Amino acid sequence: MSVPISKETIMDSLIAEIQAQNITFFGNNSLFENYSNLFQTTPFHDYVTSIPSVQVFFYCLYVIIFVTGICGNVLVCYVVFRNKSMQTVTNIFITNLALSDILLCTFAVTFTPLYIFLRQWIFGSVFCHLLTYVQGVSVYISAITLMSIAIDRFFVIIYPFQPRLKVSWCLMIVVSIWIIAALLTMPYGIFISLIVVRGRPYCEEEWPHETSRRVFGLCTSVLQFVVPFIIISICYLKVCTKLRDRARTKPGNKSLRKEELERERTRKTNRMLIAMVVIFGVSWLPLNVYNLVVDFHIPALSWEYLTLFFVLSHSIAMSSTCYNPFLYAWLNENFRKEFKMVLPCFKVQPTPRKGNSAKNERTCNGHDTVQESLLPRSNSLRREACQQEKAMSVKYVTETDKVKLQIVNNEDEAV
Repeated sequence: MSVPISKETIMDSLIAEIQAQNITFFGNNSLFENYSNLFQTTPFHDYVTSIPSVQVFFYCLYVIIFVTGICGNVLVCYVVFRNKSMQTVTNIFITNLALSDILLCTFAVTFTPLYIFLRQWIFGSVFCHLLTYVQGVSVYISAITLMSIAIDRFFVIIYPFQPRLKVSWCLMIVVSIWIIAALLTMPYGIFISLIVVRGRPYCEEEWPHETSRRVFGLCTSVLQFVVPFIIISICYLKVCTKLRDRARTKPGNKSLRKEELERERTRKTNRMLIAMVVIFGVSWLPLNVYNLVVDFHIPALSWEYLTLFFVLSHSIAMSSTCYNPFLYAWLNENFRKEFKMVLPCFKVQPTPRKGNSAKNERTCNGHDTVQESLLPRSNSLRREACQQEKAMSVKYVTETDKVKLQIVNNEDEAV
């Protein structure tokens, strides 16, 4: 789960629950009493809330994440909404990812650190249900959308002759993602509630059985992280292999320069796809590890660095809202052009598009996929290739003209 629970909060809640209801823990009350005694005798030192310099560091970190994430993702949404030509299948998925990241920045990047630093929930019962539920939904939407982008790239590259997914179907998939995310997070919204322990209000989970809480936590980690990570890794691995094999095919039909350019572009593309997988894994793995440890290993609650580990894990996970606009939008050539037209710090001279260049940028499945492609394009390398092709064509035309003149002269002499 993504709701922050400080060590002291969990211990106070657990001790109060033991004393009030005499709960049986896996049929062993003595084990539960031992944990209660452990929590009561363990000295607490919260490295996040007790050291001002650490608080200042995390305040600044969360502010940077919030500002960067909001600005980057709002810019992505604005560019797609204002330009109808940008409303393609892949760009719609990227926009959906940006919307989920905006939700994360609004509800998780802001309220979560406040809850940790204040060490109590001050936003009321309604917000306790609403905010935590929206956080869970937005995480699901982000993970499933990243998985959808990887699957879309897989079919475009691996099966280029198959027709692309229609925009109408893409919109239906996006709506389905939101519905699925809302349903999967529903138990979390139901069993989260505002409780008062030792005079302090806390927004905590209250499950009827300990087993239910653990099963739900395990399923959430699997569906939010493990399954998307495996699918994304497989799709991009297949894409990397396909692009590498495609660059090696029919070497006799290409000049050495073209082969070199193709290999360089393939290497850049593979590096970018690998970066997408690594960043997704590194961003969300620590937080999922924290959730599983808290759910399945109760003695870990006595660890004095637990809150610090959670804040670090949560800030790393939330930093993905800053990486996503760069990875999935800025590295896209058409997104980058639109950004430069919108941002005042860039001055772009409009260049007329030629029909031949537009035709050459169509893939073999018959759809304009230049603005949908997540593959990086090297302008300098492509410019050199174009200059080389122009030089070769001019030479060819000149030689052909000479041949024609000779033929004409021969005919004139024959006549």
